[in-house]
Amino acid sequence: MRKISGLFISVLTSISVWCGAQDTVRYPINAMKGIRAGIDVAKTALPLIYHNERKGFEISVDRYVKGNFFAVAEGGWLNVNLRDTAFHYRSNGFYGRLGIDYNLLKSRRPGSNDLFYAGFRYGMSVFSHQADNVYIAGHYWPDAPSQTIPKTVINAHWIEFLAGVKAEVLKNFYIGIIFRGKFRVVAPKDKYSKPYQIPGYGVGSNKFVLGLNYYFSYNIHFK
Repeated sequence: MRKISGLFISVLTSISVWCGAQDTVRYPINAMKGIRAGIDVAKTALPLIYHNERKGFEISVDRYVKGNFFAVAEGGWLNVNLRDTAFHYRSNGFYGRLGIDYNLLKSRRPGSNDLFYAGFRYGMSVFSHQADNVYIAGHYWPDAPSQTIPKTVINAHWIEFLAGVKAEVLKNFYIGIIFRGKFRVVAPKDKYSKPYQIPGYGVGSNKFVLGLNYYFSYNIHFK
């Protein structure tokens, strides 16, 4: 968490210095035509990072509204298959977020579509989880027989405050990074166990988590 926070501060500082060093001539932010659709490349790499323990994807769509505001919709899927000597845990589910971004960056050159923005999201996830081969070790008596936690469908809600950057590296093609602070507002209710991971949110037992996304996006124009 400290490393992510440090990276976040470093990026914001670098952007602030860059903005201050640019020419003082300002041009209005362009009204982006069409929609910008993207994919979180970090989510597609989950099987490599977690050795197939987790699989998932996330997509995002945003559209210019007015002034410096952009409406945003995000959604994804997460599957967890965690094996341990004392249990086998599985979960699977979908999530979605709706919100808005506000561009803080004043355009410094004609035709610039780069963004440095702050935003807000409301997120919701619906998922199932279960566990089997759950062993409880006995210190004074023999180990208890393996237990099974039945499959349960639950949901969770949260809000997010975020900051991000989107840079147009080629015409209509963007690379971006998003830093998220997530606050759980409705916890998943399961009388048997707490979820290991909440899709789209993070660690199920935490009321606050930090998140990071790396996006590749393309601006799709409409006639």
